[in-house]
Amino acid sequence: MKDSYRNPFSGINAGSLDDQTILDYWCSPFAYRLFSEIKETDIYEDSSNIVLMGGRSTGKTMFLRYWSFPVQLKLASENKDNKTKRVIDHFKEKNGIGFYIRIDGPILRSFDGLGIPQEKWNSIFTHYFELIVGRNYIEAIKKLYDLGDLKKDEIEDQFIPEVKRIINESQIVSLDELLNEFDNRIKDVDSFRGNFPFFKNDFVPSKGGFASQSLSFGIPKIAQKTISEFKESINFILLIDEYENYLEPQQRVINTLLRFSKNEIRFRIGMRLEGFRTFNMISEDDFIKEGREYRKVIFEDVLIKDKDYDGFLKEVSRKRLESVNIFKENGKSDITEFLSKSEDIEEDALELVAKNPGKHFSHFKKSLKDSDVDAIKCKENPLLELLNILWILRRVPANEVKAAMEDYLKKNKKGEKVKKYHMDYVDKYKLSLMFLLCSIYRTNKKYYSFNTFSFLSSGIVGNFIELCRRSFQYAEFENKDLLIKEGKISKEQQTKAALDFSGDELQQINRIESYGGYIHKFINNIGNIFRDFHKDEKIRYPETNQFSADIDNLTSQKFKDAFKAAIKWSVIQKKPKIQQPSPGKHLKDIYTINRIYSPIFQISYRTRGGYSVKLTASDIEKLMTEENVSSRNYLKQQISDESENPNAQLNLFDPI
Repeated sequence: MKDSYRNPFSGINAGSLDDQTILDYWCSPFAYRLFSEIKETDIYEDSSNIVLMGGRSTGKTMFLRYWSFPVQLKLASENKDNKTKRVIDHFKEKNGIGFYIRIDGPILRSFDGLGIPQEKWNSIFTHYFELIVGRNYIEAIKKLYDLGDLKKDEIEDQFIPEVKRIINESQIVSLDELLNEFDNRIKDVDSFRGNFPFFKNDFVPSKGGFASQSLSFGIPKIAQKTISEFKESINFILLIDEYENYLEPQQRVINTLLRFSKNEIRFRIGMRLEGFRTFNMISEDDFIKEGREYRKVIFEDVLIKDKDYDGFLKEVSRKRLESVNIFKENGKSDITEFLSKSEDIEEDALELVAKNPGKHFSHFKKSLKDSDVDAIKCKENPLLELLNILWILRRVPANEVKAAMEDYLKKNKKGEKVKKYHMDYVDKYKLSLMFLLCSIYRTNKKYYSFNTFSFLSSGIVGNFIELCRRSFQYAEFENKDLLIKEGKISKEQQTKAALDFSGDELQQINRIESYGGYIHKFINNIGNIFRDFHKDEKIRYPETNQFSADIDNLTSQKFKDAFKAAIKWSVIQKKPKIQQPSPGKHLKDIYTINRIYSPIFQISYRTRGGYSVKLTASDIEKLMTEENVSSRNYLKQQISDESENPNAQLNLFDPI
C-alpha cells in the first residue's frame, strides 16, 4: 500500500482553514452537551445577542465560521437531495444567514493616534465597519442571485435601486457593480490609513460617509422589503470574531449596535475571556449589560464532568484521522487506540522501581521497623507499599495495615479497615502516591493517554489537538512503522509531547502584552508551590493545584490588570462557581492554573476540589514580582498548624 501518511492533527488554526476544511472538520458541540446556555436553533433564531467567550484555541472561530454564509452555502450545495430544492431553502429552514466579520488587530489599531482627534477616528471607523458589513451582505445576495434562487425583477428593479439610494450612487445597474463600489470605498479608507502618516491629508469620502446602522441595519431592512425570499423568514446574523482586538472606542461603536439591534438583525460575538474593554456606548452616560443587551456563553470550562467533552474530542479526532487515507483504509479512526484510553499507573510504578525496588522503603527507614517493612511489602504494586507506609506514618499498626491490604487484594469488602483502605487507594491517593513515588526516585511522571490529554487540554480543544499533533510527529520520527501499521504511539513519545508543549506554553506567557513578565513569574511561583504540595510525604493535601483569591482587593490597578490578562489568555482559569477554599471557610473565587502546565511542574492534571492555597493581595503581588518564591518554610509551618487545627486555611506567607 502506498504510504499516504501526513500528520492528521496539523493545521489547527480555524482562521486559516478554507471553507471546505471547516465543513470537513466540523463537530457540533450541541451533540455533546458542551453548552447549557444555548441550543443550536438559537444561532439563527434567538432574538437575543450572544457573546461567546473563551481563550485561544477554544473553538470560537471554528464555531462562528461554520455558521457563516460561505460554509453553509457549501453545506447546502452538498445536501441538495433533488433538483427542485434550492440553496435558498437551506437558509429559510435555518431562519437566517450568518455574515462572518473578522478585522485583523493591526488594522483596528491603525484607526488611532497620529494626531487625529478621537471623534474623527470614531467616524472613520464607523464608516469602514459599515462598508465591511454591507459588502458581506451584497456578496451573499449576489451568490444567491447567481444561483437563480432570487427573482431578477426584485433584485434589479427594487433591491439595487434602494441600495443605490442609501449609498448615494446613481449609475449602478448590477450586483457586480454594487460590489465593486463597496470595494472601492473600502480601498479609500485603506489608502488613507496607509498614506496619512506621510501626507497628513484629511479623510474625505468620495461620495459621503456612512453613519452607524446606515448599512449594517439599512441593507437587511431593504432586503426584507424588496426580496420575497427574505421576507419574515431570514434573519441577518452578524458573526463578529476576535472582539477583544477592537479598541475601546471601537467597542463603544459595536456596543451601541448591540443596544439598538433590530428584530431581523442579531449579533453573535466571539471574544476572549475579559475581552470587553468597555461596556460603554457611544453615549458616555449609557452602557450595555449582560442579560439585557446580550447573554454570555463560555467556550472554556475547566469543569467538564456534566458534559460529554471526551466524546466531542473523540469525534474531532475521528474526522482528522479519517482525512488521512492510510488510516481511513485501515480503519484506524479511534484516537484512544493510538494513545490508549487511560494511564496504567500501577504498571508505571513497577517500571519506575524496577532498578531499585526498595528505595521507597529506604527513604522512610527512620520511621519504619524492619518487621514493619516485611509485613507491608507488596512487590506486585509499589503504590500499595507506599500507601502502607503512609498508614504506618499515621500510626496504624503494621499488622492492621497488612490485614487491610490483604483484604483489599482479595476483594473482600467487609470491615471498616478494608473500606477505608479501598477509599484511600482508589478514590483518594492513587495518583498522589504516583507523584510521591516519582519524587522519591527523582524521575518525572509520565503524561500519556487520551484521558490525560483530555484533562491537560483544560477544556480548550486546540490544546488537545496540539498534544496529538506533537505525539504523532514524534511517533513518525521515531517509529513510523508502528504508527502507521499498528496505530500505536508509545507513552514515552506522548510524554515527550506533553512536556515539550507544556514548557513551550509556559515560555509563551512572556509574550503577553504589557503583563507577560508578571504573569510568568506568578505561574512559575504558584506552580512550584503546588509541586511542593505534591512532594509532601504524608500527602496531607492530595493533588493541591488550585488557589483562592479576591482580585477586587488588589489595590494596584497594574496587578489587577495583570491578573485579568492571565484569565483572558487562559493562563489562569476560574472555576464556574464560588466555592469554599477549605471546609468551614467563607466563600471565595477559586482559580486553577491552566492544566497544560501540569507536566512542566509535575503536578496533577485533575481538579478535585479540596484545599485551595489562599492568596491575599500582597501574596499575589509578591508572586508576580519576585523570582523563585520559596514555599518550603510555609509548608513546614502549615504542617505544624494543621496538627492544631485540621481545617486551617492554607496561607502562603505565614511567618515562621
